[in-house]
Amino acid sequence: MEKMIKDYNLSPEAMIMVSGSSIGTQKKYYAKGYWYKQNKIGYEGTAEYLASKVLFCSNVQEFVVYERCKINGKDGCRSANFLSEKESFISLQRLYDTYHGGQLSERVRVLDSIKDRIDFVTDFVFHTTGLDIKEQIGKIATFDMLILNTDRHFNNIGIVADALHDRYKNAPVFDNGNALLSNMGEFPLDIAMEDNINKVVGQPFAANLERQALELGYGLKVNYAELQKILQKEPDSRALETLQFQLKKYESLLKDDSLCR
Repeated sequence: MEKMIKDYNLSPEAMIMVSGSSIGTQKKYYAKGYWYKQNKIGYEGTAEYLASKVLFCSNVQEFVVYERCKINGKDGCRSANFLSEKESFISLQRLYDTYHGGQLSERVRVLDSIKDRIDFVTDFVFHTTGLDIKEQIGKIATFDMLILNTDRHFNNIGIVADALHDRYKNAPVFDNGNALLSNMGEFPLDIAMEDNINKVVGQPFAANLERQALELGYGLKVNYAELQKILQKEPDSRALETLQFQLKKYESLLKDDSLCR
């Protein structure tokens, strides 16, 4: 039986004006420690929700949990603010702009190989913050390959700065809504799933999500047994069908049922 979806009624004053490089910038609200995002191009809220279920059963320690919901009557999702009072999120784009100015994506694009692009970004972050992010982005890249995320860019990968203790840490994995073929305009329902999957173009180091993940070492592992127990309770949807297809495709690569929380 499908769970009741809660409808959160938010005032116009809670709306946040957001600009960035996202494929489809969603209407966002912030109230009482929670972010709310309304669907814009398809079923982003369901994609976020299912993506966080995958991460719960994975070796990714820090990630944002998404609740599928309605916001002022429209489908979307809700998530808790992942920052404490003394913390701030610094995207890789903002970090690069602070030290060098300009667009990190444009600087990376001129480099010949995927490895060179990855090395440039990870070396830049290490030299400016002392933080080694390569393992983290390796997990993210493999996760994006699994969920077919077309919108991982340098504004939703970043670090968390702790002003009180003057230190940095990896930001949790978040903003996974442009996944599982959620963009209905780009991936129409009347086209076969496999054909839609063949149209997927990735970011930020390569258009081919598999090549990007391979270069970073396939860092993600998933407890398939635990995840399937969770997914069996979910209602049928194209998002779920796509996720199950992808899980089967990469099972030999990602499955590790010894993982536990």
